[in-house]
Amino acid sequence: MLALVCTLALAAQAPSAPLEPVTVVSPSGHFRAEIARAKGQERVPEALARWTLSVHPNPPLESGEPRWSASFPHRATPRWHLLSDDGLAFVSVDREYGESRELVGIWRAGERIAELSATELELDRGRASRPADGSWLAADTPPALRWGETSAGPQAYLALVTARGEERFVDLARGTASAALGEVSEPWAEPPASRAGKPGLQVGLPDRCTLPRSIHWGETLEVRIDGHHATPNWMFVGFELARDPEESGTLVLTPVSAPPPQGTVQATVLQDFSAVARIRGLMPGLYRLRLERFVRPDERFEFEVLPARPYLELRRRGGFAGIDQSLRVYPSGVVVDEWTSPPRDPARTYRMLSLAEAERLVDAARALKSGTQPRSTSGADLLRCRITVFDDSGPRSREFDDAGLQGPERQILDLLVR
Repeated sequence: MLALVCTLALAAQAPSAPLEPVTVVSPSGHFRAEIARAKGQERVPEALARWTLSVHPNPPLESGEPRWSASFPHRATPRWHLLSDDGLAFVSVDREYGESRELVGIWRAGERIAELSATELELDRGRASRPADGSWLAADTPPALRWGETSAGPQAYLALVTARGEERFVDLARGTASAALGEVSEPWAEPPASRAGKPGLQVGLPDRCTLPRSIHWGETLEVRIDGHHATPNWMFVGFELARDPEESGTLVLTPVSAPPPQGTVQATVLQDFSAVARIRGLMPGLYRLRLERFVRPDERFEFEVLPARPYLELRRRGGFAGIDQSLRVYPSGVVVDEWTSPPRDPARTYRMLSLAEAERLVDAARALKSGTQPRSTSGADLLRCRITVFDDSGPRSREFDDAGLQGPERQILDLLVR
């Protein structure tokens, strides 16, 4: 009771700007967020009223039901409000610095997943780093939403630039802050072994190596090694993995073995070994793999790590302009459009499919299974297209020319090509 009286008294002594409802539309235009008084709170004093954040498809559903909703601590202090392209994350950013309170709040699919203070954001907390008006972000660079690549596909990030010019990116799926946009990792090999930790270990002698030509980001590269030991009774125990300091993009894989236990009966037969190195944490790019003490010491094994596995990929090449375009569509509805040749400069852009577009795309992708392969025609101005669908049965690809195209292939091109 005393707390209620104190709250009402403070509200009466320190009047502030009235709280108004807020509406925010996602950059994609497919979703709309509303902050309004909760049902039944219309007559409750402003200082005590509860507020609700609700996110709706744009245009809204016929039922009027939101996609998700959550309780929201609405305040009259100046804030930025942002809604992610996929409608899953809502962000609130305080314009004024506060030492002991949150500066960034994140709600995702009905739950508050993060309350980030200056400490979590790793800000310079000195007074000299902030303007006199109390703001902590660059005046000419307001908070923005950006897409970053991760091993699970594109993720939405909150991009911040502080008054000192420092960049911070907040992952809106996990609510964590970092100085880099997207996921960053270093590769490692399993099972692990370390000659530094156990000096008695030695390097085996690999005779043969097999590995796939490509994997997708987030997948494990499996490298099968067959070899032997120079000394009887040694046993393979694991792998070391390191970057070659003299060859950029080259990884050095070392199979490591242990001597036989002391006091055991030893045979005089040289032991072969066969093992699989599971290399994880590889980011997209072209790599070379070198095996330590391999029978052919100068041989390098090449492989590529592709972006995270999409739901569907469309590749277009050819024509008079020499177009080379790749469009990746992820289950979230994000389309990644990459150009590597004219008529546009090399670039990567992101956009969201609407719910209706996503449904049409899935229907067309399913229809590819039963449809007949389109006929190929000839002509220097034609674009050669390839659609690959990745599902539980494995990747399925179809190649065709774009001239006179009908059926699900045409539907997919019309949905994705802008």
